[in-house]
Amino acid sequence: MNPPPPIADFFRMKNEHDNGGLWSLFTDHATVVDGGEGKKMRGADEIKKWIQKAISGLNLHTEIRDYKENHSEWIVDTVMTGDFKASPARFEYFITLSGDKISNLRVEFRGSLK
Repeated sequence: MNPPPPIADFFRMKNEHDNGGLWSLFTDHATVVDGGEGKKMRGADEIKKWIQKAISGLNLHTEIRDYKENHSEWIVDTVMTGDFKASPARFEYFITLSGDKISNLRVEFRGSLK
C-alpha cells in the first residue's frame, strides 16, 4: 500500500524542488506547523514563503521510511538529508487531507542520525 496521492506527491515534489507543484497540493486555507523552526503558517502566502525558505533553499532530499493512518491523520516517518546542520536527520510529518489536498501539515524534528 502506498500513501494517498497528495502525500506521495508532496514528498516527490519536495525532492524535485518543485515549489509550484508543492503549493498546489495545499488547500487555500491550509495550516503548516514547522516544529523544527518553531513556526506556524496559515494560508497561501505564508505557506509559499515557507516552501521557498525551509524546503527549496536547503537542497533537501527526504526518504519515507514508514507511514500509517491514525484517526484521519497520516503519520509519515522520514530521513532527510541536505544543507542543514543536523543532516541526516529523522523527521515525522503529520498530515491531514481534505479531499485530494493537504489541509494540515505538521513536521517534527526527531533527531540527528550522525
